[in-house]
Amino acid sequence: MEIGKKIKQLRQNKGVTQETLANVLGVTYQAVSRWENGTTMPDITLLPSISIYFGVSIDDLFEFTDESQFKRIENMMNEKPMLSDVEFQNAKQFLEKQLKNKDKSIYVLKMLAKLCSHRSKSYNSLAVEYAKAAIRSGDTSKEMNNILRESYGSPHTDWNFRNRHELIDFYYEHLEVCPDDLRAYRYFIPTLIADGRTVEAKSMIEKIRLAEKEELIYVFDAMLLRREGKLEECESLLQNLSERFGDSWYSWAIIADFKADDCLYDEAVMCFEKSFELQPIPRYTDSLEAIAHIYEIKKDYQKAVATYERIVNLLETDWNLSFGVTVNKYLKKIDELSLKV
Repeated sequence: MEIGKKIKQLRQNKGVTQETLANVLGVTYQAVSRWENGTTMPDITLLPSISIYFGVSIDDLFEFTDESQFKRIENMMNEKPMLSDVEFQNAKQFLEKQLKNKDKSIYVLKMLAKLCSHRSKSYNSLAVEYAKAAIRSGDTSKEMNNILRESYGSPHTDWNFRNRHELIDFYYEHLEVCPDDLRAYRYFIPTLIADGRTVEAKSMIEKIRLAEKEELIYVFDAMLLRREGKLEECESLLQNLSERFGDSWYSWAIIADFKADDCLYDEAVMCFEKSFELQPIPRYTDSLEAIAHIYEIKKDYQKAVATYERIVNLLETDWNLSFGVTVNKYLKKIDELSLKV
């Protein structure tokens, strides 16, 4: 629907004449008539006044194709750290209606998951800030500390909350139906290991040992050895990994992760830098972000700021990103840490 037809529909629904609308907007009734006939379009500066008068958003004045609506929702999530209630509900309702289209159902479910995840992360970040403020103000209650810890995803002392049996059950059910879904194993096996279910993890690893790339199998084997307390064997396996796949950025990222887990921060930084150097363009930000985290842990805020600045530069040069939620997240870190330098 063209904007002129939309204005006509809204005007008629409101029960006002072209003359009345023209007087409200400070234009002639002929101008309104030309809009509604599709001869001309209202000046862009009038759109806020039109939307206010009819009680709709500016977006509501335009008719979007389904594809443009999908793109618009993607862009909102990429550019806004928090969606308004109206934006979220409108996007959710649109996507839920699209579930009727069987050809797009998988894509729509993915979009709904991303939308709700975006919403969850937005409110989770607010929970962090409010809980911190409450604790700093003197409320050191169990409730506030639990909210803060859970918002950060910190491990729980209570096994009832810490174990992931429901997620594990889901993956078992999924893999019965889709036994060749290698990506599911990649997320399932670390979950089993984290919950101490090493016997089950070993069984899953054997199912994919020949099908998965060898470097990833090294990760799972090393994680198992560490969980079982076989630290020397774990270190030997990682050494073997560096010798066999020394030209692979992924291998160095694996080794760096284990070094960081052991709080061997200087060694971890060297391995993360090696991983970053070996990456093809466009490069991922993960290694640099890990390095920045290490510098924050060591309270070397000057180097942390410099590393976050490298990330911002990387996003612009390799990914052509100079604004939006992703970039703003790192700019915020730079501002916060600069105060500590």
